[in-house]
Amino acid sequence: MKKPRLSILVVVTLLFAAFTAGFFLGRNGKRGSVELSVPAAMQTLPPETTAPEVTAAETHTVVYPIDINKADAETLAALPGIGAVLAERIVAYRSENGDFAAVESLMNVEGIGEKRMEAILGLITVGGTK
Repeated sequence: MKKPRLSILVVVTLLFAAFTAGFFLGRNGKRGSVELSVPAAMQTLPPETTAPEVTAAETHTVVYPIDINKADAETLAALPGIGAVLAERIVAYRSENGDFAAVESLMNVEGIGEKRMEAILGLITVGGTK
């Protein structure tokens, strides 16, 4: 009874070894490889990336420290953490309540808290004084 089991095991092992050898030898050879050619009409090239041209009207030079009582919204938006919306709020607050007495008064504007104030404190002034 042991001979039939042993012979079946040997046959299965040989078949497995032959299959494995054929698989690896077939993958490394050139036979069976597939080449694809794509028509020129379907080939695309990556778009050329160039920096956008800046015209003289688009340049805006900001000189620090910024006087928050005289600066327009575009200048205020150049401050870190102050975007266009918050800059407009600062201008609106100034027009409704008058000039800021001190740079710390800027915290009365909605959206300006302690962290944002710390980030811009050295970059702003009121009437020439920090």
